[in-house]
Amino acid sequence: MKTRNLLIILGVLVLGLVVAQLTKKSGKSDVLTGDLVEIDTARVTRIQISSPDGEVELVASDKGWEVSLVNGSYKPAKENSVISLLNDLNSIKPGRLAARKEEKWKDFMVDSTGTRVRVYEDDDLTADMVVGRFGMDGQSSYYTFVRPFEEENVYVAKDFMGITVGKKSADYRDGLLMRLKRDSITQITFDYPDSAFSLNKGEKWFLDDVEADSAAVVKYLRGLSYVNSKNFYDGELTSEPTHIITYAFSNAPEIVVNGYFREGDNLLKTTENDAEVFNDSTIVSKIFKGKNIFAPTSD
Repeated sequence: MKTRNLLIILGVLVLGLVVAQLTKKSGKSDVLTGDLVEIDTARVTRIQISSPDGEVELVASDKGWEVSLVNGSYKPAKENSVISLLNDLNSIKPGRLAARKEEKWKDFMVDSTGTRVRVYEDDDLTADMVVGRFGMDGQSSYYTFVRPFEEENVYVAKDFMGITVGKKSADYRDGLLMRLKRDSITQITFDYPDSAFSLNKGEKWFLDDVEADSAAVVKYLRGLSYVNSKNFYDGELTSEPTHIITYAFSNAPEIVVNGYFREGDNLLKTTENDAEVFNDSTIVSKIFKGKNIFAPTSD
């Protein structure tokens, strides 16, 4: 009787093993747990991002995070963008296996069409993966296909938005030109090659010594609450600015915007972001206005 029971138990175990192996091969139980990525964000010193758009490197320095440019130089990177990237990578969890063979990589964009991300802690490579195609399940659930670089397996990373991984240096640079607090502005001075004038705030706005069109001033300032651009200029400024606007405040340091408009250039530099120069005609037209814009309308 005992022998019979042992044989039955052994048979059940063997059958379970066979079913498990068959299921594994069919992919029906390819649901995984755990983490694909384990990054100690406090120890990260370098991040390399490679994609069809080019190569980007983020490096930790004594000055903070810096991002590489095409010309080989580096610019300050936004720390919150780097931290957000590392946190997103750390959140990757393999929901299930999508493929086991290299022939399938192209379908999920985890081949050369994907984005390879390498993370270094000191000199040690601690994460190396290819971020592939992004997809949606319904209207609120999303996923991204990922592949550890040294593996053939492709995983579905649920709730990981791979499209947010920046592939260009501009994605990590500080695009802020200025942020104006309208309520505390007391004066705006415009210094152009052919004219100079000012807007002064009292009980009303005045254009030099004449009451200004208050609606025009309010509209102008409303468009400058937050000015941002990704149109960076990486050449050298070899001349003095042609146009200057200075914003004075009652409770904050003044903001100066310098414009370099020679030979068709639309270059901008502000005291709010001294590390960057921008080449953006849309921003130029928003900031640099003629005196007639603020002149009182005639009845």
